[in-house]
Amino acid sequence: MCDDRPRRAYPATVQPQGNSIEWLMPDDRPPSLPPKPPATTPGRGSAGAVVAERRVARTRPPALYQVVMLNDDYTPMEFVVMVLQHYFQRDIDTATHIMLKIHHEGRGVCGIYPRDIAATKVELVLAAARRDGHPLQCIMEAA
Repeated sequence: MCDDRPRRAYPATVQPQGNSIEWLMPDDRPPSLPPKPPATTPGRGSAGAVVAERRVARTRPPALYQVVMLNDDYTPMEFVVMVLQHYFQRDIDTATHIMLKIHHEGRGVCGIYPRDIAATKVELVLAAARRDGHPLQCIMEAA
């Protein structure tokens, strides 16, 4: 910090520091005092021991999202079963059950995952559908 005010040659205050004298100007501040130590708790054998409280850090579990496939009239049922088996690790019976639910109800939940994993699964399914030329739609929703 640089200001253009002329400095006075004489001291504003004098503070002795051992054998030397420290000269402070009016706009200079002495160093602040160190923080006070925590309060001691008297007790058996404590002899001035400091007791610190431990706060338990609680982390919330991540928000979960549903990966949902939507029905269309062009994607083959076998492709939907294959996607459910490959990307969602479903056995043939469960994959067929989910595929029929998508077919009859218009949508079906493939799995429930944290946001990053759900977004990755949606992108993988959409990429596989585009690669094979199918208009299959897959979205994620808050669970």
